[in-house]
Amino acid sequence: MSAGRSVLVPALDHPHAVVRARRALSASRLLRPGTALRLRRAGIARVLVTGGSARVALRGEITGREADELAAHLRGLVRNGCRHLVVDLTEVTYLARESAGVFFGTLRTLKDVEGSMVLQGACPRSTATLRCLGLGRLTEVCGAAQ
Repeated sequence: MSAGRSVLVPALDHPHAVVRARRALSASRLLRPGTALRLRRAGIARVLVTGGSARVALRGEITGREADELAAHLRGLVRNGCRHLVVDLTEVTYLARESAGVFFGTLRTLKDVEGSMVLQGACPRSTATLRCLGLGRLTEVCGAAQ
């Protein structure tokens, strides 16, 4: 396996290739038992880690219920070497005010390691919520393209 977090996954056209791919991912610690469920509970649709950067796509409603899992996952990314986070809010249907604390906490963690975060693709209502709470003064908040 190459350095970093990249994993070579074989072509999935052979019946046993899927099993081998899953084993390769498990062996690389990218896929642990229960990971998919924890990500769904946190409102995370996809995570793409490339070097010291990560793109995290959120989906659905992000309320106080999802906030703790989401905060733990974002902190984990920073702890594992990601210094630049892009949080994609395109698929978020509702962003509660109390859940915005996750982004403040993540910014604090990133500041300690001289990192950065960008929130992008937020619907107009979510963008207004984030800016009203003052997050727009601390990081870049980009609304969805009209």
